[in-house]
Amino acid sequence: SGRELSTPEIRDALLPYLEALSKEHGDSLVEVVENFPDPFSAERESLSYSMILTPTSSNKQKAIARVSTPTSGGALPELVLYLLDYGMDHEEIKNVVRKFPAFAYYNVDRKIKPLVELLLELGVPRSGIPGIIRKRPQLCGISLTDNLKPMMAYMENIGVNKAQWSKVICRFPAFLTYSRQKVEMTVSYLTELGVSKENIGKILTRCPHLMSYSVNDNLRPTADYFRSIGADAASLIQKCPQAFGLNIESKLKPITEFFLEREFSIEEIGIMVNRFGIIHTLSLQENLIPKYEYFLTMGYPRYELVKFPQYFGYSLEQRIKPRYARMTGCGVRLILNQMLSVSETRFEEILQKKSGGF
Repeated sequence: SGRELSTPEIRDALLPYLEALSKEHGDSLVEVVENFPDPFSAERESLSYSMILTPTSSNKQKAIARVSTPTSGGALPELVLYLLDYGMDHEEIKNVVRKFPAFAYYNVDRKIKPLVELLLELGVPRSGIPGIIRKRPQLCGISLTDNLKPMMAYMENIGVNKAQWSKVICRFPAFLTYSRQKVEMTVSYLTELGVSKENIGKILTRCPHLMSYSVNDNLRPTADYFRSIGADAASLIQKCPQAFGLNIESKLKPITEFFLEREFSIEEIGIMVNRFGIIHTLSLQENLIPKYEYFLTMGYPRYELVKFPQYFGYSLEQRIKPRYARMTGCGVRLILNQMLSVSETRFEEILQKKSGGF
């Protein structure tokens, strides 16, 4: 019905299959499952005797041994040689295997090469291949014809820019590892929120991390929270999708409370969020507090921040203080927007014009 299964439901569904496989394969069960759908027996026969560890060894140790131990001919395993050629060092490869042991059993010709060739075709630079594998080795185990390419076609159909695939994948390789059901749930919710199909594609192209957020645990409650303070959730998720991955209690509410404690009304906070969507993603200690304290010394009315909350997006030391000092030194008074948002050249022109009028 489109609902994501809970962990207990997944467990209960898988247990009967795992029990049957256990009877058939015994101690080799882990290898069989990790290597699915490739037959593990053929792979296992190719292992040298030195790479077969004792039955008490952990699965992780077996996998690390597979990429660490030379073959009977003295050469490094094919997988290692292939990745070394792309700029990964041996220790990096072992770290990938530590994180995801199944990677050690992927067949180079049937799993790794086809994916790498596809990534290169999409425009991923050769130097970007190691980073993708480090971040999401699971990507190598997905079938190109049955899963990866159909998923890409679906994504393009909902507006993901096909010319930007290399940037999307380099930024967030996990983007293509989510199930069709998961993607459809996210797209359905964004549509429900009021985001157009065209803009859904733009959001996912710019911020593919959004796909990692749960509809029920992140997107929906976060949208409800922003609505409760007067923000336009549909507009906000287009401007600042990363805000929807933040914890409401530990991140969003403290920012709202910061402004409430300084006598900003909920309505004013909502206006600020609509005008400067990233305001809830900023650090209280490193950004909002020091900049607000400096603002209090500038003699502006509080509502200047409501009109121009982008103030908090400028560097205190490199932009705000120098421009304020230059402005006051000229005996000129500009609104925050004029003082901060214009180029250096335009700023000087405004100062000259204003000071010349006195």
